[in-house]
Amino acid sequence: MTIPITGALLLPLGLIVAVLPWRYSLSGLMVFGMMSPAAVVNVGNYGLQPGYYLAMLLIARTMGDVVTSGFTFNARVFWEMRSLFWFLVTVLAVLFIALCFFQGEVETLPGSFGFKSGLVHPFHLSRENFTQLFYLLLNAFLIYSFGHYGAMEKSNQLLRAWDIAVTCGLLFSVFVCVWQFLSLYAGIFFPADFFYSNAGYSRADSQSMVGLFRINGPFEEPSTLGYNLSGYLMFSWSRLECRPTVLSIFMIAGCIFCLLVSTSTTAFLGLFLFGWVAFFDMARGKIRFHFTLSAGKLIAIGSIGLALAAGIIAIAANWDAIWLILQNTLFQKSASTSFKQRSFADNLALQIFTETYGIGVGLGSHKANSLLLTILSNTGVAGLLTIAAFFYRRISYASSTATRPFVLMLLGLLLIHLFSNPNLSSLSLWLSLGGLLALQMSEYSRGRVAHNYAASMGHQPRPTLGTV
Repeated sequence: MTIPITGALLLPLGLIVAVLPWRYSLSGLMVFGMMSPAAVVNVGNYGLQPGYYLAMLLIARTMGDVVTSGFTFNARVFWEMRSLFWFLVTVLAVLFIALCFFQGEVETLPGSFGFKSGLVHPFHLSRENFTQLFYLLLNAFLIYSFGHYGAMEKSNQLLRAWDIAVTCGLLFSVFVCVWQFLSLYAGIFFPADFFYSNAGYSRADSQSMVGLFRINGPFEEPSTLGYNLSGYLMFSWSRLECRPTVLSIFMIAGCIFCLLVSTSTTAFLGLFLFGWVAFFDMARGKIRFHFTLSAGKLIAIGSIGLALAAGIIAIAANWDAIWLILQNTLFQKSASTSFKQRSFADNLALQIFTETYGIGVGLGSHKANSLLLTILSNTGVAGLLTIAAFFYRRISYASSTATRPFVLMLLGLLLIHLFSNPNLSSLSLWLSLGGLLALQMSEYSRGRVAHNYAASMGHQPRPTLGTV
């Protein structure tokens, strides 16, 4: 076991963050969660990500609260998580069935094999099955922790705290991306060994294409940056509707910049989806840009204008290289080796689905190019329906304009999952789900208080779920 420089700093810092008031712990968790290619501890070829390290500390904190309160759990949180529990049951049942009937009969390609078609092998129980089950259980505990503490917070305070937390995660990601960009093009010091210290990931920083660097920031690779920043861009855009501030403007501009300099296909897909969302919002009058100008906003608009002008000049000076990048990542993507390998993994996922009669071969047994096909081939129709029900419940929660940014952020992440990023264990996804559940529990608790007050005044109360 080794502790890299990342762990030397974040191990004690995580302990401090874990005992702070919940609103501060949320901000720390969002920042820690953005450093997926880093590790606080490496054991052989496995590394513990900072985000999951802090998540385990917060889960332990929640369990401590439960124990000290006489093992009192929030029944309403369990009720909202019922689809996730059914998904867990389905995962275990499918793996048992697959081991009984499909072992050695169905060809699979686990995620650790990196879409290499030559490494296809018959299905058998492997490390990936246990790893993915562990992550799923860990994320389920984390989701409960969000709901548990969310029910204790006032809705307005929690809404502000979660907005600050997401903003901290966004600003941290953009800051690291800009820092890396300046390092690669201007020679400024960048602590790469701090951000990419996870022994479980191959170093993918400082990639280049036709002479231009591809930025990945605090993430594993440019495509992962595209995934995370697409969700953040959706959040920032919707945040502009309810908070037309300088910060919202800079957040949108920062996300767009990072997506462009990553030059990944996933990032371009995120920009395309954002374009449609922005178009429909403006068409429906949600974003009207009628806010009062101030000195700060004028400075922000001026700064963005100067950045755009500099960007146009840079594009003109490097147009030949940029055109080749667009050809490789967009217009001629289907001719690339990467596209062919990922298409093979998708076709194999459909083949697995057919050969197992829609049952699947167990979570972690095969990794397609998209989360949809990964879940379908791993857990079958039953798994897809149960996890989709949990996702839908979170997406359908939009009690006010103030909660829309968080819903749109989750929706942006899930839309990217339909085309790329097959990892169900992506911490960003579960943090987004947990944040919405916490907000929902907070509003439910406030409604329950009002209901109990009405009952005390002589009104007949309706049955509600309490705590057990």
